Amino acid sequence: MYIISKNKDYYDGVAGSMGIDKTIIYERHPIETNKQNEMPKIFKQSNFWQHRYNNPFINIGYSDIDLKKSKKYKKAHSFIIGFCGKLYIGWKFHYTVKRQGFALDEEKTDIIHGYENAKKYLREKYWRYNLDDDVKYVETYDPINIFREIKAPVFVYDTDTNDKHNNFIINPLLKDYEFYRVIDSFQAFQEIQMFMGGVLGSGEKDIVEVEDKYKITQHGFDKWSFRKEPTKKK
Repeated sequence: MYIISKNKDYYDGVAGSMGIDKTIIYERHPIETNKQNEMPKIFKQSNFWQHRYNNPFINIGYSDIDLKKSKKYKKAHSFIIGFCGKLYIGWKFHYTVKRQGFALDEEKTDIIHGYENAKKYLREKYWRYNLDDDVKYVETYDPINIFREIKAPVFVYDTDTNDKHNNFIINPLLKDYEFYRVIDSFQAFQEIQMFMGGVLGSGEKDIVEVEDKYKITQHGFDKWSFRKEPTKKK
């Protein structure tokens, strides 16, 4: 697999030991949006109060207000990683390191993957939903249509944002989410290569065309931005 990217991810070095198959090209250009109409359907929320509690994907995203009392962690945000046909749930737990004297306090984050590892810090039940049930739903959900829609092997739905809107990122850097704790570099590279060559197809042209379409839409252009509109025949 030949990877085209400005930034390195944790599995990139595997290509040097396994060799590069240029028949499979992965253009790993991150595409990020917080707009509802640009996200896959399962992450959309047309009406906040009416649909929020009926969607497990949305419910998990509000775990920051369902944190158990902790001496260390004060806030948490969830994320869902889509990786080669499967979904993986994780949480960012935020805490503050107090500094002495005039030094400013330091904000830090621990990333914990897997509900079983994180649940000791999270409230499983709340008046609006049951976190256990929502996690089970997401973990058993078949997301293959999402991957086919975005034509990419990796995405992230991240609730750790500075505004009220969550982010959906196509082709994120998995090292930013410490995904190497879940899948090591060799397995990650191999799975992406097989997914690109199998489920998504191995043609270079198809991958480039789909990614260009997302880039153009994201930047506010339409299909006539770079060519003349057809004129009616007189």
